[in-house]
Amino acid sequence: MNSTQLLIMIVVTALASSLCTLTLGLVVFQRWLRPRLETRLEAFAEVLEARVKAGAGAAGQELLEPLRTQVRGGLEDAASEWLPQARTELTAGLREAAVATLPAFREEVRKGFADAITSLATSELLDRTARKVVRTGSSLMESGLSLLRGTRPDSPDEPPR
Repeated sequence: MNSTQLLIMIVVTALASSLCTLTLGLVVFQRWLRPRLETRLEAFAEVLEARVKAGAGAAGQELLEPLRTQVRGGLEDAASEWLPQARTELTAGLREAAVATLPAFREEVRKGFADAITSLATSELLDRTARKVVRTGSSLMESGLSLLRGTRPDSPDEPPR
C-alpha cells in the first residue's frame, strides 16, 4: 500500500467513525434527551406563563386606579367645559322654538275651546236649563200658594193634586 492509499483509508475511516458517532448521538438525542428536554421546557413555559400573568395582573391593578383617576378627571374637565355651552345652546334653541310655536299653539288652543263650546248641543243645553228654571219657578210658586192656603204637600217630588 502506498502512502496515498493509506491516507485515503485513514480519512474514510475517520469519516465513517464520525458518521457513526453522529448517527448514534442523533438516536440518543431523539429517543431520550429530546422528550426530557421538551418536558422541562413545558414546565418552564407554564412557570413563566404564571409569573407573567401574575406580574401583568399586578401591574394592571397598580395602573388601573391612576388610569381611572385620569380618565375621570379628563371627563369632568371636558364636561365642565362643554356643559355650560351645551346648556346655553339648548336654552337658546328651546326659546327660539317656543317663540316660533307659541302663537300657533295658543291659536290651536283657542280653536279647540271654540270647537268644544260650539260642538255642545246648545239647543239641548238651553232646553235643560229652561226646564230646570220652570221646575224651580213652579216649585217656588207651589210653595208660596201652599203657604197661602195653609196646606202642605206630602213630598216635594210629588205633583200637586
